[in-house]
Amino acid sequence: MTSAATSVCDFRKLPRPALNRLAAHYGLTPESSLASSSLAVAVSEAFACEAVDEEQVLLGLLRHDASRGRRGSSNGRLEKRATTAAARGGKPSGARGVGAPNGHASATPRNSKRARGMTYGDMISAALKALPSRRGTLEDIYSVIEEEFSAQLNTELEAGPRQVPVWKASVRKIINLNSVRFHRTSATDASGHTIFELAKGAS
Repeated sequence: MTSAATSVCDFRKLPRPALNRLAAHYGLTPESSLASSSLAVAVSEAFACEAVDEEQVLLGLLRHDASRGRRGSSNGRLEKRATTAAARGGKPSGARGVGAPNGHASATPRNSKRARGMTYGDMISAALKALPSRRGTLEDIYSVIEEEFSAQLNTELEAGPRQVPVWKASVRKIINLNSVRFHRTSATDASGHTIFELAKGAS
């Protein structure tokens, strides 16, 4: 069984100030009492959703290298090819595509998002759209996700006394932290459970 798409970066290794800066960059509004491990999950989710322009990343890395005086002749040739390709709207010849196997440049169109599996944030959005009035409690959202995306969920149990599945813990953290995509309303159901909905402008 596979889990939802995640970043290859381990954000748990970052110090709290760095996590806070990344959270601000992605529009997250974590509470100060939130554990760093939970904040790292939310930052990782936001990072995994971010579209990447591989050409610009390549040029940026080369220019940074050059500014520190470490650029060799091979890097100079590669930067020249990258710059020429950028002017023509293509990929640099001989450049290694970010994440492309065997050193071949990626065939992903410029400025398009790489194909990924659905993130937990995507699943939450889909679940809310499927619910009546496009809103519901966390349990409502769990039910839709479990029914629609069971093959993509990480069902291993979290370490600790709560022993909840990893996917449920991730969904709970993301929906409470990512105020850009999700809105925690002041309404509750008959049992007093908070009702969530998509944030204004979120898809």
